[in-house]
Amino acid sequence: MKLLRILLIIAAGITLQAASGEAATPSREAQINLEGAQALYHKADFAQALKAFDHAMTLHEAWKTAAGHRALCRWTLGDRRGAAADAREAAKLRPNSADSFVARGKARFVLKDYPGAIADYEEALRLEPDFAAAHLGLGSVYSAQGDLLRAVKSLDSAVRSDSEFAAALLVRGAVRERLKEFARAVKDFNRVLEINPRFDWVYYYRAKNYRELKEYSRAREDFDAFLQAHPDFEEALYLRSNVRFLLDDYSGAEMDLSRVIELNPKRGLAYSNRGMARVQLGDRAGALSDLRKALELEPAKSAQIQAAIDRIQAGGKDSGASKPDESVEPSSGPDSSGQQSQGTDQGFLIH
Repeated sequence: MKLLRILLIIAAGITLQAASGEAATPSREAQINLEGAQALYHKADFAQALKAFDHAMTLHEAWKTAAGHRALCRWTLGDRRGAAADAREAAKLRPNSADSFVARGKARFVLKDYPGAIADYEEALRLEPDFAAAHLGLGSVYSAQGDLLRAVKSLDSAVRSDSEFAAALLVRGAVRERLKEFARAVKDFNRVLEINPRFDWVYYYRAKNYRELKEYSRAREDFDAFLQAHPDFEEALYLRSNVRFLLDDYSGAEMDLSRVIELNPKRGLAYSNRGMARVQLGDRAGALSDLRKALELEPAKSAQIQAAIDRIQAGGKDSGASKPDESVEPSSGPDSSGQQSQGTDQGFLIH
């Protein structure tokens, strides 16, 4: 009878462990490491956070809660394959706490199960109404769905719950940019830099908003700072060329566009814009060559490009096209949900 009672106790313990989908209770050391990894993620120190998540998972194998948190970190850094592998594992989790609901919510978000992610984040908030990570999670899902006003509301709650939550400020800044609230986006990015001055991607995001605000000198300074760390990031070079042109720095614009063309020879607008810069520098032959190449690559803009060619051939500095084409293809950089990707020097995933 005593043996039977012991077996029943053991069986009950196994059942309790299975209820959360974990193989066993993680050690205190593993839990401390996971908390540290989450703190780094919240500070927008994503690369160091990933290392910490990796270490935590070596201390407790098959840890589904940690896998859920690491899934979003990997996804933020552009490792979609690794993120999906973690997310599939974490999706098997049966949560029993606010944090484990958030972990599964992150996994469902990565797998684009947005209704499931919302349900998990809402349950986490039912258990802990001021849980900043759950508010960020909801904001990220709403952002991914294009419900930007609702996203801002959730992100406001995240920042109210934790004023040092750089990841939430980063996502809110990106959402505000999409809402064309450029000045407010700049304030969010300023705050991210105060919390984590080493996060150099913020210079790129802030520069784009300064450009929209027509604060071209500040935009150029931020693009300069970003490109010191990421010298071959095509979109930043392209946007800086635009800012340089608007500041009458035509040789600087030509230099940036030449590098863009080296990186992406099929980018037609880079040729047309370099052609306009070369007109301003007095290089009519180079300008015509570039515009003719742009004509081949950008048939949708043929009328505009041909008009520029006609004006140059007629003489003068093409005063009718003295401003570069500001069309910008979608950036590969924050998908921002912490979504736009950094892992291959492409930016961070931020919606």
